[in-house]
Amino acid sequence: MKNNMVSVDFWDTLVRADSNGEKRTEARMNALRTVSRRYGIEPTDEAIRNAREHVSRAFDEEWFGRQRTMTTRELVQGMLDLLAIPAKPAEVDDLTEAFRESLFLGPPELAPGVKEVLAGISIYYRLAIISDTMFSPGSVIRRYLDQMDVLQYFDAFAFSDELGVSKPHRKAYEMVLRNTDADAARSWHVGDMLKTDITGAKAMGMQAILYTGFALPAVTEASLDAPSGNTATAAAPDYECKSWENVADILISEL
Repeated sequence: MKNNMVSVDFWDTLVRADSNGEKRTEARMNALRTVSRRYGIEPTDEAIRNAREHVSRAFDEEWFGRQRTMTTRELVQGMLDLLAIPAKPAEVDDLTEAFRESLFLGPPELAPGVKEVLAGISIYYRLAIISDTMFSPGSVIRRYLDQMDVLQYFDAFAFSDELGVSKPHRKAYEMVLRNTDADAARSWHVGDMLKTDITGAKAMGMQAILYTGFALPAVTEASLDAPSGNTATAAAPDYECKSWENVADILISEL
C-alpha cells in the first residue's frame, strides 16, 4: 500500500526568508569586499547593489524561463564579472563558500508552530522538502534543519541545485513521491508560491495548500536567499492557510 506524503517548501513556508537577512547580506558583501581589496578595487555600495540586482534578474530569467536555478558559484561569478574583480579560481571557490555559509551567520527563523506541527503530522504522513535554492544550496539547508532539530522529520529531499530543475518541473515532485513510496493522489504539497509550488503539485495530481503566513509581496535585500516570483499562469490551491496549525488541521481532517 502506498504511503500518504506531504512535501513542504523551505523559504517563506518552513522559515521566514527575511528574518536575519541583513546579517546574511552583510556577511556576503564583507567577503566580496575582502577579495576586491586584494586587487585595489573598492566598489561603491551602489555598484554592489546593482550587481546583486543584475544577478537576481538573471536568476529569475533562468528560473522561470528554463525551470533551473543558478548555482551559488554562478551567482558569485556573475557579481565578480560585473564589478570587474579578476578573482582567481581558488578565490571564487572561497567566496562561493562564504556566500553559502552566510546562512549560519544570519539563520532564518522557523515559521511559528512548525516544529510541533511537523512532529504531529509525521505520525500520519511521510514528509519531504521540495525547495528551489539560490545562495543557500541543499547541503547547507540540510545542516540548518539539523541544527533546528527538524531534519529528523523528513524522509526525502528535492533541492533544485542538486536535482538540476526547479519547481514546477514534475521531476522534483516525482523524486519525493518515489523516495517516500507515496501515491500522488493521496499526497499534499505546502508552499507559498502559486506559480511554482501549487502549479507543480496540481499538475502531478497532488493536493496543494498555499501557505500565506508570511505573504511577502516581493524579494527584498534581506531575503535574497529565496527566489522571487509572480502568480501568472498559476494553478489554484485546494486550501489557503495563514498558520501551520491550520495546515495541520486540514491534513489530519483529510486522512
